[in-house]
Amino acid sequence: MPQSSAGITPALTHSMRNLIPRLGVAVPDCLTAATYLVAWTAPTQLDPARFRNLLAAIVIEFLVLHASALYGFGIAKREDRLHRRAWILGGLSVLYLIPITFMAVQLRTDGPILAFFWLFTSRFAFILIHPESAAAETRRTVTLWVISLLAFIVGTIAVNKIPLPSFGLTRQFVASLSMSGHPNPKAQPPQITIAFGVFYFLVQAGAKFCLAGAGREKERAATFDDGQSIG
Repeated sequence: MPQSSAGITPALTHSMRNLIPRLGVAVPDCLTAATYLVAWTAPTQLDPARFRNLLAAIVIEFLVLHASALYGFGIAKREDRLHRRAWILGGLSVLYLIPITFMAVQLRTDGPILAFFWLFTSRFAFILIHPESAAAETRRTVTLWVISLLAFIVGTIAVNKIPLPSFGLTRQFVASLSMSGHPNPKAQPPQITIAFGVFYFLVQAGAKFCLAGAGREKERAATFDDGQSIG
């Protein structure tokens, strides 16, 4: 019995120590999902410009999703040098910032740029908090990309097929989103995009929480097998 307690205690301590960093990579997406939920249930807490930025952020997230695929496959054959991976990540951010800046100029707002930096940082934060070998990081990044792509597809189909309540998105608020002050009857109801944001970013939070701890759990299991067996 003492041997079992001695083996379990280090494992429990390791898990608790690993929990906070894992929560750290999930919190940004939880905050994003919560913002979309507020926009759906209490949109008057946001001004129309900020609400429109949330609608545009879904398009920006699709670009960030594409960037993560390029990063994942781009580091597949790199050596285990973080500075080389950092250069790849920096280059991608500059590359994708060009069309985002053009969008911001066209819309006459810095919203797309701010959204890009938030979403880009949220997607790649786990790389900085949980650095891995190039091979492990490739698997983790590509796995997250696949999950994100599936969430994008499933979410898009679901919000267009399932009847969604408007909640706080009243006719008056929707009218305030239009520059003319009158809603376009042919426009897609905003709750479709907002509901998608809630679903999609909650999936991202869960996926990153799991993936951020996967490598560390394997490391713990290896250490446990080498010399901390409870038998």
